[in-house]
Amino acid sequence: MTTPVLTDDSAGRFVPCLNPATLSGIPLDQFLALAAGAGFPTVEVSIQQVLAHSTTQVCDLLQEFGVKVAAASGILPAGPVLPAPLLVDPDTYRACLQGLEERLEAMAALGCTVATAVLNPRSPLDTDQARAIARERIAQLATAAAAHGVRLAVETVSIHNGLPPELDGPHPVLDSLPELAELLEDTDTDSAGVLVDSFHWAAAGADPGHLAALSPDRITHVQIADTPAYGAVGELTDSRRLFPGDGAVPWQAFAGALTQAGYTGPVSVELFNPALRALPAGEIARLAHHAATRCWILAEASR
Repeated sequence: MTTPVLTDDSAGRFVPCLNPATLSGIPLDQFLALAAGAGFPTVEVSIQQVLAHSTTQVCDLLQEFGVKVAAASGILPAGPVLPAPLLVDPDTYRACLQGLEERLEAMAALGCTVATAVLNPRSPLDTDQARAIARERIAQLATAAAAHGVRLAVETVSIHNGLPPELDGPHPVLDSLPELAELLEDTDTDSAGVLVDSFHWAAAGADPGHLAALSPDRITHVQIADTPAYGAVGELTDSRRLFPGDGAVPWQAFAGALTQAGYTGPVSVELFNPALRALPAGEIARLAHHAATRCWILAEASR
């Protein structure tokens, strides 16, 4: 497959977005103020944090700051902020379903049309059983979300090191976009799509064909971070995420393939790097916005 070519016009179709993990530990109201102050028109939020503040209060803040919610995590919650992965044990999954309607109603009230979920790359279950359960749960959650005008965006994890226990296990589930796309094709729902993460895409080999082959309605959300320019791909961990444009991700190819697949939505900066998180919060937000708007043309500018 020919590598898609990005133009300045196609780069302008992506909407800068900020993930709250990039500013870890910041209260929601401060996060929204910092994102807006840095120039972000859209953000991701934890729906648990929204409900802790009240939906009405958060809607007022969004209007005040002129920011929209592009996506929300926590359709399956794990505590007050973090999401639970899809392949939690049955008892935990049933507990996670409590309050599902309230969370989806809150997303709809915010004007949020995307709920994100993470599929475990490995599991204690054997591969076939894990995939069967994943299809069942994706269908259930996507159907519930669709009733509120929300689409489920499922993320695949392609790194193999440093996984938290809840994402790990002795048996593989899946760890690439083609495998995830195939799983969704075999799932009984039209209301679930793929969450593309540039860091995991790079960890899986940075193949533009994995993106360009996705149908126009299959990419539901995009998160972006860069990989270090040194070290083996197999050694990547989330703690080594960099601002987009500061590492080795081939951004021209990534963006060109997204454009070829028909994606023109938010691109959300998501970092877990403790060294970068230690910067002043305002500086993080400013650097993230600069990265989200400039990484697409860095390769061209450096020639």
